[in-house]
Amino acid sequence: MAEGQQLIEAGGHRHTSGKTVLYASLAGVAIGGPLLGMMGFSFLATMTLLLVTSPLLILFSPLIFGAACVVGFALLGFAMAGAMAIAGMSIVSWVFRSHTGRRAGGYQGGSAGKLLEAVGAGKEWGGYLQPKNLMNRG
Repeated sequence: MAEGQQLIEAGGHRHTSGKTVLYASLAGVAIGGPLLGMMGFSFLATMTLLLVTSPLLILFSPLIFGAACVVGFALLGFAMAGAMAIAGMSIVSWVFRSHTGRRAGGYQGGSAGKLLEAVGAGKEWGGYLQPKNLMNRG
């Protein structure tokens, strides 16, 4: 223990033997060598696949683009259908509330007779819209 303290006090450097350096180097080569080999193999495989698939990507890019457009337009159509459904439900809710006077909390004043008056006015106007018989013009 005293010898270790003398080395640290002398300059802060410890002396490592040649055996320790050799064993550490062998361990580094044993661990790092296969990792370096796998990295090189992975890089070689990636470059090979890139060289093989680049012409295929160029040849089939119109099909890939067309398929992407079809999928994109289909998703856009579903989104528009959902937006239209929400808009339709909100309009139906608005019309119902405007004619019945109902709110989310229940019935709050207003008269349901507005709807009946609108139906009566529609029947009156219906008489004007019937076609006139041109033969009975006198």
